[in-house]
Amino acid sequence: MDIAAQVSSWVEKNTDYILDNLSRIVQIKTVNSPPTGNEKPGQDYLYDMVSRFIPEGDIDVFEVDDVEGVRENPLFEAQIDGIERVYDNRPNVVARIPGTGEGKSMVFSGHMDVVKVFEDSWEVFADPFSGRVKDGRIYGRGVLDMKAGLMCGFYALKCIKDLDIRLKGDVYAESVVDEELGGVNGTIACRMRYPDIDFAMLPEPTMMTLALESRSGSLWKAVVDETGPGGYAQISNPIHRLSELVLLLEEYDRYRNANIVFPEGFVGEKQYKLLIFEFYAGGRTYIENASYVPKKGHIYFFVPAPAYITEKEMMDDLNGFIDKNIKDCKYLDKDLLSFKRSVRYFHGYRSDTSHPAYKSLKKAHKHAGVPYVENYPFMVCDAEAFREVSNTELAILGPRGDRFHGIDEHVEIDSIFDLIKIMVLTAADYCS
Repeated sequence: MDIAAQVSSWVEKNTDYILDNLSRIVQIKTVNSPPTGNEKPGQDYLYDMVSRFIPEGDIDVFEVDDVEGVRENPLFEAQIDGIERVYDNRPNVVARIPGTGEGKSMVFSGHMDVVKVFEDSWEVFADPFSGRVKDGRIYGRGVLDMKAGLMCGFYALKCIKDLDIRLKGDVYAESVVDEELGGVNGTIACRMRYPDIDFAMLPEPTMMTLALESRSGSLWKAVVDETGPGGYAQISNPIHRLSELVLLLEEYDRYRNANIVFPEGFVGEKQYKLLIFEFYAGGRTYIENASYVPKKGHIYFFVPAPAYITEKEMMDDLNGFIDKNIKDCKYLDKDLLSFKRSVRYFHGYRSDTSHPAYKSLKKAHKHAGVPYVENYPFMVCDAEAFREVSNTELAILGPRGDRFHGIDEHVEIDSIFDLIKIMVLTAADYCS
């Protein structure tokens, strides 16, 4: 039996193991809740699972600040929205299958943290953390982003171990903390601790296509700060000004999307949609507001961009558009408006498909019977840390699903099985 058939047979025999462990880890509420996060219960479960097939000496559990010099790294972002990030009791977990020597190494990298849930109940299954299966899909917060992909990396290690696939290079799987909400520090810590890994697979949800680019961009807070006494005596109202800013940002979104230049051969989504996440002034309820006309208000908005756009270029473009069009606004006053970045600037990533690992990826797809499709782009993520911190080339490839960060977030189960096969077959070829 050839290796592809062995891997396929292993996946079929371990279906219950794969889904049961994924379901259980989805049920663990590893929510990123700045300034800290609740990843540890998930990491503890993962450690217990992995320690059953990987020797303890090949499992590394460490916190971000255990890595010397991590806070001095240029990509390290100490704050989120002005609040210091806290990493106590938030360990990364890395497992390794050592090679025989002189081979290329690779890592399957994913994050354990998930975003919060805003609804009391969901539709398909009431519990947002159910981890339950229906009609070929598994549901729960974070299953798409990105616990299914994360677990596939560790399942791939178990498959390699169980089938006794001999490799020359080391193969790793890692689970990092604090990737959501603009985080990257957990990934930086892993890249600094393991700087010599040659290639990485990042199983973010790309719908089983190779995402050749991750986007640039960031989240900004726009603040309008008025003078005056407030209350009934307040003449100018920040709500009026912010309302006009929202409309102006909508116009800016149309303008910028009409003028983006795409590389030759670009396929995929060509809209870099500006998103407004919050509009606040005066209070969230009438009781909180107490009939007070506010003096200050803000909005949070996210601007994505192609990988090659720098932060300066983005802000120069936005400010230039506002300066040019603010004269048509009735209320908006540039002197009362300020912008502040709330999370790190995401530096986009472009894959180098000439890297030898991509030949192994193409072979793996062929032998797994999965179409090899290259696509652009993926949303913002921690991809840039791989090349900028450790010079590790990267492929972004993950499962199919829907409702990213929303109600009834889910993953298609067949894509989980396909991804495991591709991971194992890529490692078997590239690391040999």
